[in-house]
Amino acid sequence: MDINAANLTALQKSYNTAFQQGLSFVPPVSVDFLFRDFPSTTAANFYAWMEQIPGFREWVGDRVFKNVRGQKFEILNRDWEDSVSMARNEIEDDQYGVYTPLVQMMGEAWTLKKYQLIIAVLTGNPLCFTGKSIFADDHPYGDNTVDNVVTSALSEATFNAAFLAGSGWKFSNGELCRTRFTHLVHGPKLHETAFHIVDAQFHVSGGVQIDNPNYKRVQRVELEDLAGDFDDYWYLVDASKPIKAVARQIRREAAPLMDTRVEEVMRTGKFDVMADGRAAAGPTFPHLVYAGIL
Repeated sequence: MDINAANLTALQKSYNTAFQQGLSFVPPVSVDFLFRDFPSTTAANFYAWMEQIPGFREWVGDRVFKNVRGQKFEILNRDWEDSVSMARNEIEDDQYGVYTPLVQMMGEAWTLKKYQLIIAVLTGNPLCFTGKSIFADDHPYGDNTVDNVVTSALSEATFNAAFLAGSGWKFSNGELCRTRFTHLVHGPKLHETAFHIVDAQFHVSGGVQIDNPNYKRVQRVELEDLAGDFDDYWYLVDASKPIKAVARQIRREAAPLMDTRVEEVMRTGKFDVMADGRAAAGPTFPHLVYAGIL
């Protein structure tokens, strides 16, 4: 292919199409239950969480307005990039077609990155609005405390203990959080254990088959990301509320950028394909998620 403006522009359009095709990539497991997207138009989002969840009271006398916390919780947007260089000689020798799948993979990688941002909140245990890591044993909810972490392995006993703990959590006004765990999240290593807890309809005790009291109590979600250092981690998630356990914000979707200037290709001896985007994720309320971190 001759190195001229028309051909480079055509090549750019071809790679744009490949990138867009890559964006249609579907992550290995749906985690829609785990996060909610929030609009982002600046360098960071400030989340001024309420001291208490809105609730109705009998209207006697003046209205009682719920105060927004003075300390704002901030999630900074992060910059992400992916870049590929193709040698000028390969363009001239019509080898540019071998890069098309690579550019398509760049589009897939952006979709995967947005998925990984959510998983990283679980595994990274970042700070949340209480000033504690999202998984901690002393989240202050006014005079009350939310303890949403254990260092015990997943078992029927620890599973039941998590439900018992969540049932007693209260907001700063003394009202129950009413946490209703809907999903059990784990990795491949815990497949058999998790299946036995929530997907097996019957158990055998003392040689007698009995009903499993936790049968289908929650939906089991197995994430391949929970492997290696995280293979014993497990989580219970309450996805029944409008706010989810993770807040994700996309400041700018990734898009390909290519320099089609002939003189630049001639000067550098390469044709660059670049993409970048801005996004971040962080935790919301501790009472929406419970973790077993070993």
